[in-house]
Amino acid sequence: MEKKKVSSHIKDILWATDFSEESFVCLPYIRFISEKLKTNNHGLYVLPRFSDWVYETAFIRDDDLLKTIEKTRVESLKRIETVGKIGKTHITAGALEGIASEELINYAENNEIDIIFAGRKGESEIEDILVGSTTSRLIRNSGIPIFVIPKPKRGEDAESTVPEDEYAVAKEDVKIERILSPIDLGESTLLELKYSISLAKQLGAKLYVVHVAEFFNYKVPMFKRDALISKISKKITAIAEESEFEIEDIFYETGEPAYKIIETAKQNNIDLVVMATHQRKGFEKFFLGSISEKVLMYSNIPVLVLPPSDYELF
Repeated sequence: MEKKKVSSHIKDILWATDFSEESFVCLPYIRFISEKLKTNNHGLYVLPRFSDWVYETAFIRDDDLLKTIEKTRVESLKRIETVGKIGKTHITAGALEGIASEELINYAENNEIDIIFAGRKGESEIEDILVGSTTSRLIRNSGIPIFVIPKPKRGEDAESTVPEDEYAVAKEDVKIERILSPIDLGESTLLELKYSISLAKQLGAKLYVVHVAEFFNYKVPMFKRDALISKISKKITAIAEESEFEIEDIFYETGEPAYKIIETAKQNNIDLVVMATHQRKGFEKFFLGSISEKVLMYSNIPVLVLPPSDYELF
């Protein structure tokens, strides 16, 4: 079976929006990358497609329904364009009907999108993050990287506070100067590292690498640990040299991977974490989650999630 191809050179980006504040937090990052890389920017809103019995039980005439759908579609297109103008970013607007995650993935594939930007729900809606949200479905099913941005915390009463200007977040400034790439030396994380190097070069950012060992319950002789660290360092350095790039620093941690990744990011003022999703199967998939899903849930900085390892970079 031929592997999917993932571009490490960003030219076209897609904003997945439902016009919530969670989706608006994507806009400053889209503007930052657009200004840096001169990208083509798309915005897509997906209207739900209801089944026939919903229309029948709601006693809505077909022509009234079609008018309502068309009005919503036109208003959505205008709103995407308006938000783009407020954020000083040109966005090609689109509006479709269907299941949001499926339509977003199809649109991205048909338009050769390199990254999909999506907002993350807050911790109070943790179940949606795990199994139900559009962002979660995108992460699980997309062959295209997903740039996930958490909603900024505004204090204890954040949920009850409504901003005077709902577009205020679109005007905020962000930066991506320090990128963190977690690795475990598997095939997929070596791809993550290569992607991270390419991204750092394009954005002019510094790249940090963290390797987390999970053998914290075992007594590992110090000389063996040192030998392992030396081996990892040489492999990371060799990959960076192939791309004529210098890694800023390599961190070695022992413990629970997701916690250590988040802690390392916080201690080093990281702006973006780049990692792949390593999917589990069966009940583990829903109750344990992958390391990337845990980082997504608890990180207060964006996480760029790459597809599983069955792809190749170009």
